[in-house]
Amino acid sequence: MAAIYLIRHGQASFGQENYDALSPLGEKQSYVLGEGFTKRGISFDKAIHGGLVRHRQTAEQCLKGMDAQQGAIQLKTDSGFSEYNHAEVIARLRPDLETHHAMTRYLASQPEPRKAFQLLFADAIERWISGDYDQEYSEPWTGFQQRCANGLNNLLQSNAKNIAVFTSGGPISMIMQQVLQCSDQQAIKLSWSIVNASVTKILFTHDQISLSYFNDFGYFEQVDPSLITYR
Repeated sequence: MAAIYLIRHGQASFGQENYDALSPLGEKQSYVLGEGFTKRGISFDKAIHGGLVRHRQTAEQCLKGMDAQQGAIQLKTDSGFSEYNHAEVIARLRPDLETHHAMTRYLASQPEPRKAFQLLFADAIERWISGDYDQEYSEPWTGFQQRCANGLNNLLQSNAKNIAVFTSGGPISMIMQQVLQCSDQQAIKLSWSIVNASVTKILFTHDQISLSYFNDFGYFEQVDPSLITYR
């Protein structure tokens, strides 16, 4: 039985003009995760990252933390594991918040900026997944689902036994939806709970796929709980 390790990227630069880059904490999370893999005797014979900068940076730091794995595996990019466009999803609900400056100004006016962002984001996602406005999005919800399904199917055809996939919460939740056969709303709720640099393990054979564990960040709890972040 082979395994796919779905790894959410380390903490990105939330609130900065360029979100798509690991913060210093995100780099540390990714490196420590790699150390944890080594201590648990986990190694990979294939490593893939989504098409975003934070995916690649997470992969590089993780493999660096694994030490022996650094340079032994050629990282490959698969855009099937890229995240959906958060900025576009929000802008379709609130065109007035399309620019970074407008969003920053809006959140600064809120008594609880992070809570305000989460509520706004949840409403924007609900609009996106409804299917009623598909023509307004460069990638409709069903298109995102299919893209992630295609990415997973490509992995299931692989001869590799231990595959690392460095990606985001969206693709991880879509793969969970396929494995668990849960609803769109349940899949979205799963995505809210995924910790930065956490690991979800999928087991598969030529005719079967199953969940081993979801959103594991136990190693962070052991070595340094301050590494546990959601955004």
